[in-house]
Amino acid sequence: MDLRPLWLTTIFVLPYSLAQADTVLFTDDMGRQVAVQQPVERAVIFNRYGVEFARALGAMDRVVGVDQSTYRDPPYWPELNPDMIVGAGQAAPNYEAIVSARPDIVILPRNGAWEEAIAQLEPFGIPVMVITAWDATKHVQNVSLMGELFDAPERAQELNDFYTGYLALLEERLNGVEPVSIYIEETRPLVTVTPGSGWHDMALQGGAHNVFGGIDIAAEPASRGNVNAYTIDPEELVSRSPEVIFRLVPGSYQAIPADTYAQAWAELSARDEIRATPAWQSENTHLVNYYLAGGASKITGALQIAKWAHPDLFADIDPEDAMRIWIEEFQGLPYESGMTYTGEFQP
Repeated sequence: MDLRPLWLTTIFVLPYSLAQADTVLFTDDMGRQVAVQQPVERAVIFNRYGVEFARALGAMDRVVGVDQSTYRDPPYWPELNPDMIVGAGQAAPNYEAIVSARPDIVILPRNGAWEEAIAQLEPFGIPVMVITAWDATKHVQNVSLMGELFDAPERAQELNDFYTGYLALLEERLNGVEPVSIYIEETRPLVTVTPGSGWHDMALQGGAHNVFGGIDIAAEPASRGNVNAYTIDPEELVSRSPEVIFRLVPGSYQAIPADTYAQAWAELSARDEIRATPAWQSENTHLVNYYLAGGASKITGALQIAKWAHPDLFADIDPEDAMRIWIEEFQGLPYESGMTYTGEFQP
């Protein structure tokens, strides 16, 4: 009995053969060696960060498929259209749509369904590479790899120079400086991040100590979530006494409306556990556009954390200057300011 998915036995696709093209072996995020046709002319990419890298490298004309989670912000992706959606997200690829797109490669992050994708796409000769573009610690490696895949090494070097320049600035100024404790709240109340999350690494780069950085997610009940969304109790936050609070607000590269910020601030400031922290009492609690926090492997978020955690050391640095370069020069879009918000602190 043929146990393969019905679409696998019914869809008609012209044979794909790496043997018919020039191929190169690349090592992916999981240490796998993957043979890929060179240069890549047709790519399916899951996760917004990977698609951003492709655009920064000037390769958007070769992206033939993305996930719905990426496409949910159409103004940010004028190059894409709904027909290019090949799955709900990195955990739910639509393999029939992927095969129909005839890609030379499928790229997934390590927290996506890459193992399943390998098994499903191998019969069609479609290689799957794991490239975790959201990983703040692997920016240079990931950009260089994608630069090779898309035959854009010079552009990849420009992007890496931009990133490493700011990273070097952070490392130089923070050398020997005591980290400041920070609480990073995801877009939902009492949901934070732990080691293994790119947001956690962003805090470290910005000279901060994640107050939930001692959590070993593997030892925690599954009900508490994962490294990017770990649920806490209000008492846990109060007991850890963060000196900075960095609350993410859903948003895109476009400015978040002032009334949206104001409403989010009103909700945040009404919470007793927030008001009981040193961060609130010292007026070092802030709202941040989710997009600024994640810009260019989160280097813009790290700069913003450094600015708030160590204001004297970074008085001359405006994180939005870096954000403007990322948006205008590497994403090819007009920049809109107003990426952060700090409201009034009522006693």
